[in-house]
Amino acid sequence: MIKPYEFWSPRVFEAPFYAYLGAQCLLNGVGIKGLAKANYCMDHGEIGIGSKYESQMAFNQEYFLPTSLVESSLSNDQKRDFILAFVEEHGYPVILKSDVGCVGKGIVKISSQADLDEKIPLLLGNYILQKFTPYPYECGVFYIREKGVPKITGINKKHFPTVVGNGTDNLLTLAKNHERYTHHWHSFLQYIDVDRVPEKDESVRLSFIGSHTLGCKFTDDMYLLTPELEQAVFDVFADQPGFNFGRVDVKAESEEALKQGKFVVIEVNGVASLPTHMFDPKFNVFQAYKIFFEHGKYLAKIAKEHKQQAMDLLPYKQIMERVKTNQQMLDKVHDQLKS
Repeated sequence: MIKPYEFWSPRVFEAPFYAYLGAQCLLNGVGIKGLAKANYCMDHGEIGIGSKYESQMAFNQEYFLPTSLVESSLSNDQKRDFILAFVEEHGYPVILKSDVGCVGKGIVKISSQADLDEKIPLLLGNYILQKFTPYPYECGVFYIREKGVPKITGINKKHFPTVVGNGTDNLLTLAKNHERYTHHWHSFLQYIDVDRVPEKDESVRLSFIGSHTLGCKFTDDMYLLTPELEQAVFDVFADQPGFNFGRVDVKAESEEALKQGKFVVIEVNGVASLPTHMFDPKFNVFQAYKIFFEHGKYLAKIAKEHKQQAMDLLPYKQIMERVKTNQQMLDKVHDQLKS
C-alpha cells in the first residue's frame, strides 16, 4: 500500500518540485542561489542555513513572542543563569528551539529549574529562547509580495495529536494506537504523564509542537481569511521590504480571535518554506503538486524582481556543507532528547 504523500520521504516528494523550480529559474534568468534574494533581508533568504533568531530580529518585535538567543559559546552554568533571568521576567514555561531548527526537531519545553538542569547539557549550537503561549489555535499563513503587492496564498490550521479515553488504556497506549503515531512523538510525550488513564470519552491533546512530521495534521483553511486577518499579517511585514516569500506561524486564543487579526507570531520561515496547506488529506498528490509548483513559480518571479539586491552568498559547496552540518546537529539533539 502506498503511503499518503505527506508521509513520503522529502527527497522523493520534493524531487519534482525542485526540477520544476530549476526550470523556473532558467525562464526567469535567476540562479538557484539567487532565489535567496526574494528575502534579501535574511541570511541566504533563510534556505536552511541562516539564523532563525536573526531572521526574527529583521521585523518589528511587537508582533512576536518575547525572544532571546542562548549562544553556544556560553558555559552550561552561564546558559542556566541566562535562561533563569529570562524566566524571572516572563515566567514558566519557556520554549528552547534550535537557531537552525527544522520540522520541530530539538524543541524543548522548560517548566522548572529541574527541567532546565536536565536539558541544558543536551543542547548543541545556538538556541532560541522564547516565552510559551497557552493559545491553543495555531496556523501557518503563507505570504508573498510581488511588485510591491502583498498577498496571502494559503492558510493551514494545525490539528495537534489528540486521543479520546476509553477508561481502560493509558495515554501511552492510546498514543501508540493513533493513526499518525511515530517514535518521534517522544518529543512531546515526555512532558505528560503517559501512565495516566483518561476517563471514557475524555479528550486529551498530546502535543505542543506544530510540525506535521511530528504528528500534526494540516488542513487547507483559506476560509479563515478576513480583511482583519489579512491586514494584520500585512502589517507584520510592512516595514521590511526585504521579506517577500515565506510562511509565518501564528497562535491565537481562538478561531474568532484569529479572524479578528489578534495573534502572536511564533516564527517566520523564509525561502525554504513549504506551502503546508498542500498537505491537507483532501488533496490528492496531483493537487498538492499544483499548489507546490504555483509557489515555486512565485518564488522565481519574486527573486527575479530583486535580482539586483546585494547579498553575500556562499559557494554552493559551502551551502550544502552547512545544510548537512546543521541537519546532523539537529538529528543528534533529537536523538539525545529521546534517550
